[in-house]
Amino acid sequence: MLHEVTHAKSRSEMITELLIFALNILISTFILRLVWNRSLSKHISVLKPISSLLDAFILSISLQIVRGI
Repeated sequence: MLHEVTHAKSRSEMITELLIFALNILISTFILRLVWNRSLSKHISVLKPISSLLDAFILSISLQIVRGI
């Protein structure tokens, strides 16, 4: 089933694509939390700082879904 979702031709390519996707999500989670807490929440009064990585992770996934990954 995952083989149909990814564009991989072999099992190792599929695992590589999934690991890159997971790494992309983790990196964007940390960057989003940093930018959100240091810039956005300070300059936009209605935004509150993100206190947990889970909140940043959910926000990161949501933004990537809206962006259309």
